[in-house]
Amino acid sequence: MKKILNGGLLVLFAGLAVLYFLLNPDETEFFPRCLFHSFTGYYCPGCGSQRAIHYFLHLRLGKVTATNLLVLPAFLIIAYHYLHPLLNKKLNWKLPNLLYLKSTPWVIFLVIILFWVLRNIPVFPFYFLAPGEP
Repeated sequence: MKKILNGGLLVLFAGLAVLYFLLNPDETEFFPRCLFHSFTGYYCPGCGSQRAIHYFLHLRLGKVTATNLLVLPAFLIIAYHYLHPLLNKKLNWKLPNLLYLKSTPWVIFLVIILFWVLRNIPVFPFYFLAPGEP
């Protein structure tokens, strides 16, 4: 059952990657807009993520950081999650997985909250954290 679920998730993510590669959220109305930003005028931690994913798939890292700086660390964390056990097994390492430490969720939560607050401060240097307007 787990293999079927993992296979289904892989197909889903591959399909979404193709969709985000082919369609630019800046140029189409197909993608949903952020409800938090629409109602409050403030940016949530995810604002700009759809555009950042599109630019990441096109390897335009400058645009990724301009639209949502947290997307790059998120991809690195996901890559670490999958590479860590593979490297431990292949290289016969016994390194602990840092993502499963007790404090890791709190650190990630704190970073997201700080990013959320700081990206809504309209003064230098914090306005660089706000997503670039389409």
